[in-house]
Amino acid sequence: MSRLYQPHTVTEAGVALFSAAGARRDQACMTVESLVTSSLMGHDSHGVMRIPDYLGFVDDGSIVKDAEVIVEQTGPTTAVVDCGQGFGPVGAERAINEGILIAREQRTACMITRRCNHVGRLGAWVQIAADEGMIALATCNSPIYGHFVLPWGGREGRLATNPIAYAVPTGGDPIVSDFSTSVAPEGKIRFHRNEGKPVPDGWILDSAGQPTNDPNAFYGPPPGGILPLGASVGHKGFALSLLVEVLGSALAGISSKDTEVFGNGVCFIVLDPSAFCPLDEFRRLMDETVAYLKSSAPAPGFEEVLVPGELEFRTMRQREQAGIPVDNETLDSMREYGDRLGVDIDGVLNPGDD
Repeated sequence: MSRLYQPHTVTEAGVALFSAAGARRDQACMTVESLVTSSLMGHDSHGVMRIPDYLGFVDDGSIVKDAEVIVEQTGPTTAVVDCGQGFGPVGAERAINEGILIAREQRTACMITRRCNHVGRLGAWVQIAADEGMIALATCNSPIYGHFVLPWGGREGRLATNPIAYAVPTGGDPIVSDFSTSVAPEGKIRFHRNEGKPVPDGWILDSAGQPTNDPNAFYGPPPGGILPLGASVGHKGFALSLLVEVLGSALAGISSKDTEVFGNGVCFIVLDPSAFCPLDEFRRLMDETVAYLKSSAPAPGFEEVLVPGELEFRTMRQREQAGIPVDNETLDSMREYGDRLGVDIDGVLNPGDD
């Protein structure tokens, strides 16, 4: 079960926890704000439920609390961003911002990360570029410990959920698409488990390679696997996932089987549309394209055509007023960390209570 909390109080609670754990306040704010925004936009699997995860990574040293992010430009349009094994959102924001700066000068940029922890919702970072009038594409892999996804025809995981995201500026809210190349990200399976709910048909197999709706059968032991995107044509999702793996591992000079790698391998490609078309005209054409798509008569069972990101922006505006859900397991974990770190979580989340 979940309870709704105001976004600003969840942000304050998260920042207080990370600060008490020794994180720099600016990095704590960047990290927590990215997670709260994910929950605001309806991506709970990459939202507030990750706060205890990140605190655990701080505890065990997987996250370096005061890491320095170093950018090494390897060519006029390319750079490697060493995130120092710090907070993933901090490294991701630096990488996309560096890509925007290069693209402003060179019209295009490609950034590869190394030593980057979990970056959260991948769409958040390409949206930053779209808000600056840029088109951006991002891919994100995970090392061997996160290989939950089955290769097409296999029953042992060999890939991560390997999301792809892109964002495009328009005259209003940007187009923002963010999807895993598996049927579902692992975080959504965990969210179902935390809520005590079965997962939908076609998401997971158990360790014997049999379909199941039980999220516990996925986690095991022994573990099962997540199916690639595409159902009966899952070879297409598998192919996309392999592309993400190439950009996140091989291109960065890292083996897919390296057991010493932790976090995400991220690739950002940023394009300045004004290299080909004046930005105002590009925005107008995008608005025209969106209107054309939405003019399609809705099929049975649908009220309207929604373009990528539209539902998320609607959810954000609704949740800004109503609050964001925090499930009981996440809340209990935050309380446990609060007890250890001297932070009154309930007092921060419910400032009006006695």
